Amino acid sequence: MSKWIFQGNPKQFTINEDKYPDLHDINQYVKEGKIIDWSIRQKHHTHEVKEGDQVFIWRSDGGEKNTGGIIALAEVHSEPLDSDREYPQVELGVIETRLNESEGMLLRHKLKELPESRSLLIMRLAQLTNYKLTDDEFDMLLKFWNDPKLLEERVDKSLIEKYLMYYKEEFDNFSKEFEYLEKSYRYFQKFRDPEYIKSMEWEDFQLIGQQVNAYRMAIARSRAFGQMNAASIDKYRESFLYLVHGSDPLEYRMDQFLNNEKYKLFGIGTNALSEIIGNIFPEEYCFYNQRDKVAVENELEIDPSYQRGDTFSTRFMKYQKAIKVHDIAPAYENVIGRQTNLPIYYEVDQFFSFIFNKFKDKHAIENEAPKYWLLAAGENGKYWSYFKDKEQISIGWNELGDLSKYKDKKEIAQSLKEKHDYDHNPRNDALANEQFVREMKEEDYVFIKAGTSQLIAFGQVVSPYQYSPENGAQHSFRDVEWIRYGEWDVSDLPIHQKTLTDVTPYEDFLQEVLQKIEIIKEPESEYEVNESEPYTVEDITRDLFMDLEKVEDAIESLDYKKNIILQGPPGVGKTFVAKRLAYYHMELKSLDNIEMVQFHQSYSYEEFIRGFKPDTEGRFVLQDGLFYKFCRKAQEQPEENFYFIIDEINRGNLSKIFGEVMMLVEADKRGKEFEIQTTYSKEGEHFYIPENVYVIGTMNTADRSLAMVDYALRRRFAFIELEPGFDTDSFKEFLQTKGVSQGFIATIVSLMKEINTEIVNDKVNLGKGFEVGHSYFTPDHDITDEQGWFERVLRLEIKPLLKEYWFDQEDKVHELLNRYQ
Repeated sequence: MSKWIFQGNPKQFTINEDKYPDLHDINQYVKEGKIIDWSIRQKHHTHEVKEGDQVFIWRSDGGEKNTGGIIALAEVHSEPLDSDREYPQVELGVIETRLNESEGMLLRHKLKELPESRSLLIMRLAQLTNYKLTDDEFDMLLKFWNDPKLLEERVDKSLIEKYLMYYKEEFDNFSKEFEYLEKSYRYFQKFRDPEYIKSMEWEDFQLIGQQVNAYRMAIARSRAFGQMNAASIDKYRESFLYLVHGSDPLEYRMDQFLNNEKYKLFGIGTNALSEIIGNIFPEEYCFYNQRDKVAVENELEIDPSYQRGDTFSTRFMKYQKAIKVHDIAPAYENVIGRQTNLPIYYEVDQFFSFIFNKFKDKHAIENEAPKYWLLAAGENGKYWSYFKDKEQISIGWNELGDLSKYKDKKEIAQSLKEKHDYDHNPRNDALANEQFVREMKEEDYVFIKAGTSQLIAFGQVVSPYQYSPENGAQHSFRDVEWIRYGEWDVSDLPIHQKTLTDVTPYEDFLQEVLQKIEIIKEPESEYEVNESEPYTVEDITRDLFMDLEKVEDAIESLDYKKNIILQGPPGVGKTFVAKRLAYYHMELKSLDNIEMVQFHQSYSYEEFIRGFKPDTEGRFVLQDGLFYKFCRKAQEQPEENFYFIIDEINRGNLSKIFGEVMMLVEADKRGKEFEIQTTYSKEGEHFYIPENVYVIGTMNTADRSLAMVDYALRRRFAFIELEPGFDTDSFKEFLQTKGVSQGFIATIVSLMKEINTEIVNDKVNLGKGFEVGHSYFTPDHDITDEQGWFERVLRLEIKPLLKEYWFDQEDKVHELLNRYQ
């Protein structure tokens, strides 16, 4: 039997007056109707709703804040029937009704305070009518429905207690790591005996690579323990004897183990050391890895009070102190109770891992734009009829079982190797399964392919990942609402052979595919603009790490000046900002209204405006340049705004590139009344820049080799200064969505502000225009090792830039980059 939430809006709810003449609003309808009709507006659910299914009826706020939530429990009385109404109708038998909190209604804003219910689909996609629930989700809501006081009690608990109560109910699904941890515990307890360490051989030390999670990647394990990196086995013995049994405080010993050449061992970094200490002294110390830090600092909102200049070992100790001060271990024992014979911090670590796994995407989920996926329906589309009939998609590989049980794609790859006896690493297959279970989201879109030359369907994902061995031929699946299906030849497009591919980044490919299947119209003329999604102040606040006051300066400048230049140091995202300002100014996210070019020293008038250029047969013919064509496009659509972005505008010879058109760029020289003949105009032909064209230039203020913008052009532009956004809340929130802990975010911000202060204070060689921007620290993927990621950015991107700035002061660069340690 399926479980559901059916939602109704009290302001827009319609009742069949012929069938229910005496019922006039949603409350009366649910309370007095007994057997009532409900629309099935999500068509993919039509064939899934069966007699006997249980349904929660959800009344939305309807404009009255904090009044929405679950008001009734019902049962499907009859399966959906076609009617003369717009959508199929299903009859519900109302079992129990509670229209307000005093009657036991489950209020939405209270459910949203609990970690187990705030991620329900109805919380994230509030505009739908029919929501399918998993059995676990339904049971959770039913538990609160049967005992509304329990919800009140949960809401009043501390944040830590809320998470612990959730973990207690999910423990069985997150306990598989204990077998691995028990092996690590038994291995490392031998280190408590100094005589054992003195007798260890290289093979004994190599076992560290198998017992520490930081070495699950083969390359990391091989670097550290593939072969002995020290001069002799004695150094390994001496280093571990000092680390475990030295007379100095442990914080100092850890610092020496990491940094003193006498004890330092190649390949054993901070994450590994954290686990080694946690395994040797698990009664006193918890692991201090990426997952634990994010859980404690970002989700449980515990501040370990790190300070500028803290070493790793100092941060490790402050983290341990914070855990103890907040009584996490006692709270765990009180709520959960001991579940193993292992020391308490092993169990606490698994609790933190549970939090990390459940909520790593919490900050981004409501704002995430839908992705587009390309999925194979088996070889040559053999499963398409199954997908179509079931209104589902599947990834196959039933032999893997429930994909949500795997920690990551490495575990999936290992399982595939074992089950199929592969002699290679099935990376693509493992990635496809990982993306299907974790990256694909509700509201994403999916294209179904048959081979590499044909598309056969397009639909929208409308459910989370689901697994059921009873689900026909495909055990891992997601529900889909099919939007269009047919047969479309795409042999002229680059179709990936992989089972599942995220094609969102390939904008040109997407545009062509959506046109082929007629989701968007192919332009009837060269200048037709496609429909686009709105772009609001909330979007630009999230996207840009800059003050809204500066955003408004840029927008007002576009209004009255029509031309702006965004200038700033490397890495402030000038080109990224230019696009978002264009979106915000036209209030639409439409790439069709934007053209971009990058100037360089060889760029010419003939390329930009017009000139004679060779055609495909080698003959020189008169051809329109990029800006000329763009202005003609804008002239065809005077009701639309168009934006021409010139990246690195100061790299080109501006007088040469613009020629006589420079006059027309000025805001008060726009329109047909100011049209002129250009150098290559045909007889009687004139050119003008329409009023709906806006020019946005970008300029790198740290580019010493180039002259400033031509003064004749300078007076035609407003200049907007962009600065590094390390201090902005949006930058910090962005890094949280990528899995970076709050404490480490503070480290990044603090170090980069110090580096930029040094740059600004160097008035002779550098100055404000040479600061380092935030874009160096905006990863497009989740961070699983924040320290390793940060050190790579410093080593491979920031250090070369600083060495160029201070080419004769290498010691200064070295000192600056080592301040964060």
